[in-house]
Amino acid sequence: MRRIVLIIILVAVVGFAGYMLLRPRGSSDDSKSALADTKGTKTKKVRQKRGRTVGRIKPKTKEQLKAERKARRKEERRRKKELKRREREKRRRLKRARKSNRRRSKRRGRKGQAYAVRAIISLGDDSYALVDSRRVGVGDVVMGRRIVAIKPDRLEVEAFGKLTTVRVGESLLPFSYSTKRRRRG
Repeated sequence: MRRIVLIIILVAVVGFAGYMLLRPRGSSDDSKSALADTKGTKTKKVRQKRGRTVGRIKPKTKEQLKAERKARRKEERRRKKELKRREREKRRRLKRARKSNRRRSKRRGRKGQAYAVRAIISLGDDSYALVDSRRVGVGDVVMGRRIVAIKPDRLEVEAFGKLTTVRVGESLLPFSYSTKRRRRG
């Protein structure tokens, strides 16, 4: 008895599901037919989308169209000007940043350079500096440059009768002396 009831219920559910899936569909809810009043006397069948009102459409005058086009062109010109201004400003900022980075890198010295001062060890009278991995003191000569004084934050170096200061991270050699080729332009 229970089996028969279960089979009847199962057949009913399958039948209902089949009917729902295979039934013929009507027009979709998105588009419906409606009557629109045009010119007051004639009626015309118009397809209507949901959310739009159907009715008399006022044509725009030539002046209105011309004014709209003019406003659109003006807005487009303003937008393009603003875009160009932003691009110019961005280029200017990047250029300034590059210049300041260049200055900063010159001050710090380049990485991978020859004869760079790695550290200064200040022990009162017995001070020395590490140039690359070599220990140098006052009076030593490196690449034709004599170390005159070692101060806590810099070295004083004499080259060809000219006294220059070299900080930690900078090279004893001038910037013009480089083993790498620099790009021009």
